[in-house]
Amino acid sequence: MGGRGSGGGKSGGGGAASKKIPTGEGITDKNELINLYNSISGNPNLSVDQRVKAMSDIQDRINALDAKKAADLKQKRLDALAKARAKRAENKKNGIKPEKKEKDPSKKKPKMSIDNTISDLKYELKRNVENGRYADFRDTQIKDNGKYITFFVRDIGSWKNPPEARYEEDYDWQILTKSSGKQIDKVVKKMSKQSGRKLRWGTGEKNWVEIDIPKMKGD
Repeated sequence: MGGRGSGGGKSGGGGAASKKIPTGEGITDKNELINLYNSISGNPNLSVDQRVKAMSDIQDRINALDAKKAADLKQKRLDALAKARAKRAENKKNGIKPEKKEKDPSKKKPKMSIDNTISDLKYELKRNVENGRYADFRDTQIKDNGKYITFFVRDIGSWKNPPEARYEEDYDWQILTKSSGKQIDKVVKKMSKQSGRKLRWGTGEKNWVEIDIPKMKGD
């Protein structure tokens, strides 16, 4: 009886010592594995050997997750590259040319500042566009529209009434002659190239010429 009791006690103690230690088996979340690793590393109920073994197993699982993530990402990139190549080959076969992506001009640094662009623009207009009888380059305005600056100058070039208002005096919506329009357009294109900014122009009421100057990096 006594022998059985003693043997039973020994077996029970061995069962407690051999209690399974969690090593993250089946866990696929890296953060959960890290938390488990930290909890085991500071567990005083486990021996040094038990902690080292469990932590090593958990670290292996973390490394395996990292490796799988890197492999999946690499495969995803390879699949995307293969798909793009196949699409290019198909477009080439069908005679379709690739579309050029337009760069955002606001992120590019201009060759000239806004102030210098306006100053040179005024000089080029005065020098290369025929002046109307009321032209006065002191009569200019500048308006900040957020993404661009609008430069206004009045009465440069030659203007005339449209056919339907041929005989009206002080008509507010005169039209710019073709020759003057070509002169202004030439100046605007020259300044676009010189300043590194894509200028656009148009006409408004009372013989105003309006030139938009886009803002760019550093403005």
